[in-house]
This record gives sequence, C-alpha cells and structure tokens, in this order.
Amino acid sequence: MMSSTLVAGCLALSLASSSALPTPRQVQVHAEDLPVEVALSGDARGWRTVERDEVHEGAGPFWMRTQVEVPVREDGAPTPALALSVLGSWEAWWDGVPLGRNGQVGRTPEEEVPGRVDALLPLPPELSAPGTHLLTLRISSHRLGFQPVGIVHHLRAGEAASLAQARMLGLVPALCTLGALVLMGLYHLARVRLSHGGLATLLLGALCLAAAALLLLEAWRGLANYPYPLHAPRLRLLAAAVLAVSALLPATVHAAFGEPRRWLRWAGLGLGLLSLVLVRGFDGKNGVALGASLTVSMVLAMRAWRRGEKGALGALVGLGLTGTLYMLAPWGFSELGFFLAFGGLLLCLAAVHAQQQRRQQERLESATRVAERLQLELLKRSLQPHFLMNTLAALSEWVETEPAQAVRFIEALGAVYRHLLAVSGERTIPLARELELCRAHLDVMGCRQGTAFHLETAGVDLEAPVPPALLHTLLENAFSHNRYVSPHTFRLEGSLVAEGTRPRRRYIFLAPSGTGTPRGGGEGTGSRYLRARLEEAFPGAWRLEDGPTEAGWMTRVEVPA
Repeated sequence: MMSSTLVAGCLALSLASSSALPTPRQVQVHAEDLPVEVALSGDARGWRTVERDEVHEGAGPFWMRTQVEVPVREDGAPTPALALSVLGSWEAWWDGVPLGRNGQVGRTPEEEVPGRVDALLPLPPELSAPGTHLLTLRISSHRLGFQPVGIVHHLRAGEAASLAQARMLGLVPALCTLGALVLMGLYHLARVRLSHGGLATLLLGALCLAAAALLLLEAWRGLANYPYPLHAPRLRLLAAAVLAVSALLPATVHAAFGEPRRWLRWAGLGLGLLSLVLVRGFDGKNGVALGASLTVSMVLAMRAWRRGEKGALGALVGLGLTGTLYMLAPWGFSELGFFLAFGGLLLCLAAVHAQQQRRQQERLESATRVAERLQLELLKRSLQPHFLMNTLAALSEWVETEPAQAVRFIEALGAVYRHLLAVSGERTIPLARELELCRAHLDVMGCRQGTAFHLETAGVDLEAPVPPALLHTLLENAFSHNRYVSPHTFRLEGSLVAEGTRPRRRYIFLAPSGTGTPRGGGEGTGSRYLRARLEEAFPGAWRLEDGPTEAGWMTRVEVPA
C-alpha cells in the first residue's frame, strides 16, 4: 500500500510540474542557412509555420524560431532556465542575444560535432522577465541515422530545479519497477533451471526481463543524456523490446491457461503487428504493438475465465487495468504509463502462476504418495505366498529333472527383481531399461507356463523417458486376466503426434487375448498405479485410454515429447 501511494504521488507531482509550464505547439522554420543577422532580423520572407513535433527540414543547417513563455516567479527566485530536447546540433539566440550551443552546427557530417539530446541553459538575468520571449535556433542533424517525424521533442522555460525535478520524478518510479522486474525474471528463470519449471514459468521470466529491458531503454535517455546519433540505435532497441513484450505477453497467458484454440493467439497478434508498417514514428508503432498484445491477451484471459480456469479472473483484472492506462495515452504508453501498468500486471501474473505451481506441486506430492503406496502393493502381490509356493515347487522339480531350465528361471527371476530394485526410486527411466524389465518378466512367465512369450516394438525411441514399471504393470495385468497356454507376442508401437507447437509421444500396447476371465474396465491396483505414475512424471499432461479390440486388450498412453 505504501509503495502504491508513493508511485501515485510521484506521478501526480510529475504531472503537476509539467502542467505548470506552458509549452508552445507551433514554430516557424526556414529551410535555408541564412546569415545570422538576416535570421535574427524578424524578416518573415521564407519562413513557414509547422507543428513543433513535426519539425524536420533535412540535415540542414536550417533555422527555427518560436515564442517561449517565461512563467511568473516570486521575488528572489532563481533565474529561470531553458530546457531543450533536439535531435541535432544547434546554436541558440534568446531575444536576439546569443544563449549557447550544443555541439557544433555543420554543413557536412565531418564539420558537425554532435550535440546531446537534452540540454538545460540558464537564461540571461536581464532577459528573463516573465512573459513572451523569442527563441531562435540554427540546427543541423547530419548523423541522425533515420527519418523522424520531428526532431524537436521538448522546449520549456522555468525554474532549473523544477525542470530537473520533473525529469527525475519520471525516472524514479520506473527504476524502482525495473529492479523488481529483473528480480522476478531471474527468479522464474532460475526455477526453470533448478526445478524443471514448465513453459509458463520460462515465458513469464522472459516477459519480466523483456519489460525490464524496455524500462531501462526508456530511462537511458534521462540517465545518460547521450549524443543525438545514439538516439536511433536506442529507438531500434526500444522497438525490439516492445515487440518482445508484445509477443511474450499473450504467449504467457496462453501457456498459463492452456488455450485450446492455438491459432487465436497468433492470428490476432499477427494482424496487429502487420499494421505497424502503416503507422508513423516509433511511438506510434510501439503503441500499436502493445495495444494488439493487450487485446489478444485479454481475449485469451476472458476465454480462460469462461472455461473456469483457476486464476483467470486475476489475470483478467490485471489486463483490464493495464488496458485502461493504455487507453489514456496509447502513443506514449511505453514511456509514460508502462512502468506502472506492466509492473502491476506482471505481479498479477506472477501471483496466478504461483497459485498454479502450488496446486501442481500438491498434485505431484499426492501422486508420488499414491505411486509409492501402490508400488508396495504391486511388490507385495509379486511376493505373495501363493506365487512363492508355486515358484519354489516348480524350481524344485526343475532342479531334479531339468537343471538348465532351473538356472534359466533363476536368472530371469533375479533379473526382474534386480531391474525393479534399480528403477523403484526413479521418476522416469529410459524406455530401453523398461523394455529390459518387461523381457525379463516374460522370460519368468514363459518358464512358469512352459511356453514362449515375446515383446515386439515398432517406432519407439529407446531414450524417451517413461515412468518406471509402466509396461511391466501392463504385462502383469495381462497375465492376471488371461491364461496363455501357447506362444504369444505382445506389441508396443510408438509414434510422434503433432499437437500445436508441442509434439506428443504416443504409445500403443497390445496384449493378446488368452483364456480366462474377460477383462473389465474397473480400476484395479495396476490401473491406479499407472495413473499415479503418469501424474508424477508428467503432471496434468498425460492421457491414458484402454479397451478391448479384436486382437486383444489395447492401452494407449500419450505423454509430452
């Protein structure tokens, strides 16, 4: 609450100090490089009136003159100063008296010495009485590097301390927001690196850093007061930061709420960004880009809210407040209201993301506990007395009659439990290790039932991660519901399924039909174990379907690729 009050107070003071100093909106320009005495004579021939923010007569040198109002001040107040922001080098005369220069005006780029973009000149005490005064400038801008709408950005007379204070009041809140955005961005990127955070975490971190870069580039002018040739590179970097923010904002909202209509984000944003070619000036292009981004993001958040997504209302409120501030000053939004609007918006998105991460962590912990409990039940089922008695009886007979078969059975049984022990504590394992466990289990069952079982695979990636004992559990379920008295082949097919920009890996496991009780669709220990393991490994991003087919029982599993 205190920080919000401070920011609001700074904005109010900045606006008040700005409104107290009148700003001329029209100026006169002369495209020729007149002699000084002619330019200062007051002759009206060749001069034309233009809007102040549309002054650009080429590289020059050219002349500009305008009336400047010096405000009334109290007795004993300091002599006023003149604040100028011009993209070029210039010489100034105040009521016909030389006032100063910024750089050196030249007829060629080699002759010109670039001036700073901002300057603050003290006015002559004898010529600083309240009222209207005439300012005349000779300007050249050979090293501008781009075609601006206008090169005169700021022209104002007033008390030097007030002018400097108005300048700093616009920087302090933005710099405070800058620090918070950098910390938020680094925090979310560190979570991605250390905690295997999802796409939404990565995009939110990148969005925070892109917004911080935008704020830093906006503040660079006030902090560094660079020579005017650097203004073009700054504007291009600023445009790149605006485009990054404009693309990352709807992408973050999309990833946070899983928008099903993936084309909606790119279609709306793409149309908005394509319209940039029709807009004049960097400020106009930036305003259109941010407006298109906010519009698409609000549509995505509104759709998520209607679907009942958790946290969508908070994101919608943040976007609504940001959109309101944007509408107040769309063309100067990146410079004026961006720090306040996007600072609050990103705090809302971070809070929504934190709630989603907490719910996901709770689901993960619950799935882990369930998987551990079910794993113990499966192990108990594998070691139940009936199984041990049958195994020992068969082993005793083989030792006497078929020693080689007994050795094969012991090795296969040892391989099964060795693999189970090795993978029991893992969240995922390579598919190759899972297939080794399955083939060892088929060897055991083949020895017990006096026949041969095989596992065929097609289109699988042996390095792809799968939950441990996933296929092994499907095999156990098949043998629990069927009696196989002849050789049978189990099949596993793998494929990549395109789903938007994120492909998924699909596995189809087919267990052949045998004799015994037909399998139903109930939730046994094995099925619950499968779902718990999939949720633990791929929270909320997996699918499991099963059912009978003519060839047997089919199980389809889809996980992120």
